[in-house]
Amino acid sequence: MDTILTLLKSTITSLENEGIKNAKVSAFELLGHVLKIKPNDLSLYSDKKVSKKQLENFQALVERRKAHEPLEYILGEIDFYGCKLLINSDVLIPRQETEILVDLIVKKLENEDLENKILFDICTGSGCIGIALKKRFPKLKVYLSDISKKALDVAKKNAKKNQVNVFFIEGDLFSPFKSLKADFIICNPPYVSYEEFLSLDKDVLDYEPKLALCAKDEGLEFYKRICENIFNHVNPNAKIFLEIAQNQGRDLLNIFSSNKYKNKKVYQDYSSKDRFFFVEIE
Repeated sequence: MDTILTLLKSTITSLENEGIKNAKVSAFELLGHVLKIKPNDLSLYSDKKVSKKQLENFQALVERRKAHEPLEYILGEIDFYGCKLLINSDVLIPRQETEILVDLIVKKLENEDLENKILFDICTGSGCIGIALKKRFPKLKVYLSDISKKALDVAKKNAKKNQVNVFFIEGDLFSPFKSLKADFIICNPPYVSYEEFLSLDKDVLDYEPKLALCAKDEGLEFYKRICENIFNHVNPNAKIFLEIAQNQGRDLLNIFSSNKYKNKKVYQDYSSKDRFFFVEIE
């Protein structure tokens, strides 16, 4: 019967042989998940024996990881800005960059009077942005929208899990909002060009939803559509926050070049790469 230590060592080697990045993290997370022990605490139980049933469950998860299924989908849950989120292959895996975006938004909103203010989280996916912001600012009236019914089903579960009261609307960009107008619009849209998509890691290419990743016009399609249609859906002095690809900062400044927009700014992530765009309505 394997001990935790021998099982971890053999699994890490096995995952590395399949070209899995961060094989050690995957091995520790998966075994911790099966044994219901925090991954960082596994070393405290290194000589503990693993039962046959536990070994079978663990090996089944490892086989999924060896096939490059993302660790987050296998575990089915992720921590995001103070929220516990359920995720599956119907939604993108929330990234650290998106947590940075939420933090930027929090810093912008914490000095505002949010009474009766409305926020749209468009292309919401798992609901991570809108749910995190509603949790931080309960006074906000938050709408989560997505073209994917399956994504909205995940977002609804996450809202319930995090005990926030938000509204859900299914549809493409602004179309489902009709006469509704927002004070804040957040969007992490598809922004990968179809050419770039083919060069993505196998974990992303084979498992994450293409609908939520790819956009026409070299990845700029949704930003242009937002720019063209936003004025029918915002209140005066509305603030817009967008996540972008690292090579799109200059493009966003050009797209939102009209003098109807003010305080335009591109923000960087922790790697000093352009990753977020902020603009206000004149």
